[in-house]
Amino acid sequence: MVAQLTQPAESPDRSSFRKRGINQPTPLGSAAARRWELLRVARQVTTRKSMRTCGLFAADGVVKVKRNERGHASVSGVHTCGSKLCPVCQSRDAAAQLSKLERAASKLMDGAGCAVFVTLTLPHQHGDDLGELLDHLQAGWNASFSGRGGKLWNDAGRMHYLRSLDYTNGQNGHHPHYHAVFFFSKVLSTDDLYWLELDLRTRWNRSIKRSSGRDCAVQAVKVDLVTGDDGAQKVVRYAGKALTGVMLEALWSQGKTLGGRTIWEVLAGAETRTRDELLWKELEAGFYKRRWLVTSRGLLDLGEEEEDELEAQEDDELEADPTILELSQALWVAINRARLVGVFLTHFETREQNPKRFEVWNELCAMSLVAHDVKWADWLPGSHRLPEPQES
Repeated sequence: MVAQLTQPAESPDRSSFRKRGINQPTPLGSAAARRWELLRVARQVTTRKSMRTCGLFAADGVVKVKRNERGHASVSGVHTCGSKLCPVCQSRDAAAQLSKLERAASKLMDGAGCAVFVTLTLPHQHGDDLGELLDHLQAGWNASFSGRGGKLWNDAGRMHYLRSLDYTNGQNGHHPHYHAVFFFSKVLSTDDLYWLELDLRTRWNRSIKRSSGRDCAVQAVKVDLVTGDDGAQKVVRYAGKALTGVMLEALWSQGKTLGGRTIWEVLAGAETRTRDELLWKELEAGFYKRRWLVTSRGLLDLGEEEEDELEAQEDDELEADPTILELSQALWVAINRARLVGVFLTHFETREQNPKRFEVWNELCAMSLVAHDVKWADWLPGSHRLPEPQES
C-alpha cells in the first residue's frame, strides 16, 4: 500500500502547524535563529558553490544544537563556507574579532590614551559599479594615510588602527564606506584634532576627485574623539557596527541612509523579489576577495587571551548548558529545505516557555538518530503519523 503523498512544504509564515500544536512565532527568536534562516535564503540565490551547502552537512552525520550563555541556539558539527557574505560564518568571525578588539581597546585606552573614530564616504549614484566604488575607496585610503599623510598621524601619537568596510543600498544605489578607529598614546588636543581632520579632508577629497571625477560632500569625512573610562566600550560598539554592517544583535535594523538597506536586508528580500536577487549577485561579484577588516600589525595580538583567561573559559564551557539536542544530518537537511530552520531553532531556544511544543521536535530528533531510510520531509511538524522506515 502506498502512502498518500504530502503537499510540498510551504514557507514558515504560511505553514499550518496546528495539527500537532506547533505555531509559527512572529518574529523568529534570537539573532542566531534569524541568521540561520537567512543562510537558508542565501543557499537559494548565491552563485558561490561553497555557500550552497554551507551548514547543511555534518562530518559524522550528526548535528549538535545547544544554547550559549545568552540563551541563543548554537549549531555545531556542520561544514561551513567561511564567506564574509554568509550570515552565519561572518557573524562567528566577527564575534571572535570583537572579543579580541575589546581586550585590545581596554589595554590601549587604559591610562593617557584616546581613540579617534573616522567615517569615510564618497559620492555615488544609482547605476554605479560596486567594484569601481570600492577601488575609489581604497585609492582614497592609500592617498590619505600613506606617505606624508601617514607620517602626520604617526607624529600625533598613533599606535594602532583598524579599518572596516560597511555597506548600505539606497535610492542612490551602492553606498560602500569605511569606518576606522585610530588609537593614540596621548589625549589629543582640540588643535591636534583640527589639523588632523583638515589634512585628512584635503587628501581624501583630492584623491576621490582624481579617481572618480566627482567632488565629495562635507559629510564625506567625519572625525570624532573618544576619551574617558567608557572609551573602550564605545570602540567595541563602533567596531561591531563596522564589522558587520549592523550590530550583531540587530540583524534586521534599518540602514542609516535615506531608504538604505543593509546587505542582510537585501538578502532577506532576495527570496521573493527578483530585483533583490540580482542585487545580491552584484554584491557577491563586487565584494569578491575584498578585505572587510584591516588592522595595524599587532593590534589583534594585543587582544589574545592570557593563559589564565583561557583556563577560566574552558571551565565555564564545561559548566555551561551541555548539548541537549542531537539530530541526524538527514533530518537537519529536511528542516532546512522545508524552510523551518528558524522555527526549529526558535522553539529550541524557548523550550522552557512551551515544553509541549518543543517535545515534538525532541521526539523527531531522537528518532532520527536510530531510524534510517526515512523521508523526514513527510514527518516534520504538521503531519499526523509517526515516521516508519521505507522498504528497500
